[in-house]
Amino acid sequence: MPVDVTIADANALLDIVNTHELPIDCGRCGTQALTAIGWLKVHRDMSCPLCSATIVLNTSRITGLIRSIERRIGELRNQLTWQIRKL
Repeated sequence: MPVDVTIADANALLDIVNTHELPIDCGRCGTQALTAIGWLKVHRDMSCPLCSATIVLNTSRITGLIRSIERRIGELRNQLTWQIRKL
């Protein structure tokens, strides 16, 4: 019996990525704040929760981390689909 990966499945994976939290470090005081990827995607900066310094979010490091996580989730989805189709 073939298994179709639905739009709902893709949306569920997107939800997983968007709710995953990344540690964001303050360059001034070193505080680390866990922040959801979905929130990071739509904001350019944030205030440190401890010292109120502005933390720039659209850096290549943060963008690279987000892309890496999205890529790994996509690979996992492909592997799972392949395994299910083998059943």
